[in-house]
Amino acid sequence: MEDNYAKPCTFMAQEVYGFTRPSYEFLTRRVWNDSIKAPLIPVVKQIPYVVSLWQQVRPVIPPASDDIHDTNRPTIAQKGVIPVEEVLDLQPGELVRVRSLEEIRSTLDGNGKYKGLLFMPEMEDFCGKKCRVFKKVRSITLESNGEVRKLKSPTVFLEGVYCDGKRHSDCDRSCLLFWREAWLKRVEH
Repeated sequence: MEDNYAKPCTFMAQEVYGFTRPSYEFLTRRVWNDSIKAPLIPVVKQIPYVVSLWQQVRPVIPPASDDIHDTNRPTIAQKGVIPVEEVLDLQPGELVRVRSLEEIRSTLDGNGKYKGLLFMPEMEDFCGKKCRVFKKVRSITLESNGEVRKLKSPTVFLEGVYCDGKRHSDCDRSCLLFWREAWLKRVEH
């Protein structure tokens, strides 16, 4: 059933914040610039080997883990959600079939998301269709502030699959759609 009113446009880029986290490189660069570099400048002028010592020590220091973004903790299955094989390790050029709308809906939470990523209404048009993997999505840059974020769950772009804007007042931005591997099935040639 089609709605007769225009739905507000939710760009995938706006959804990115909820299913990503800052990259380790971004966080270490921020900590280095804000907390360590500025106070160290006078010291570095007096002790020239401090910077080289830091460069030797930094790779050994593990990233800080906060409970909010800890990916090692066990995940709790959502009520009514059908488990699917999530990690397919899809590579560019591989042929996949988008799962049926019913299968995908069974993976979504009450907000229409799977592991933080919204299943967009435009994506329904591709359910059941065969597509090629265009690219793995490992990290993205937020348009709002330039922050680089790493994706927590396996996600890909598909060749020729983008938002046509028809459900968003004919928006012509043509955004690529983010696909969780859990929404796809590998197709053998």
